[in-house]
Amino acid sequence: MLSRRLILTAALALAPGLALAQAHSHGSSNGGQVQKIGAYEVELVVKGADARLYLLDDKEQKVDASKFRASAVVLAKGNETKTLELTPAGDNMLAGKADFAVDGKFRATVTLKTGTGEVGKGRYSLDVTAP
Repeated sequence: MLSRRLILTAALALAPGLALAQAHSHGSSNGGQVQKIGAYEVELVVKGADARLYLLDDKEQKVDASKFRASAVVLAKGNETKTLELTPAGDNMLAGKADFAVDGKFRATVTLKTGTGEVGKGRYSLDVTAP
């Protein structure tokens, strides 16, 4: 286990520009999973086919989502990879609909973007709840 940590630490040290998400300790406001992506706290919530991404700043204040978009690369049923686009849906939320099924958990790598480029990526693994 220690050697895995050393390898991960070394890999991150060699790639300082890599903006990977970090798990965050506070609870989620909407029942999803929160990751830190760039300067933002990003919560992913999946209910049925509906995926929502909520954006907060470092002071846990809502961020206007109209300037953002995101894509999620999801591990779908049968180990297929599917891409889900999330677009502004009011207030601090991006939303999209998954037109595919997943096995058990919703596993996704989310890329958050602004008009000027990529903010960063976050990895999520969460249970899908009923709509």
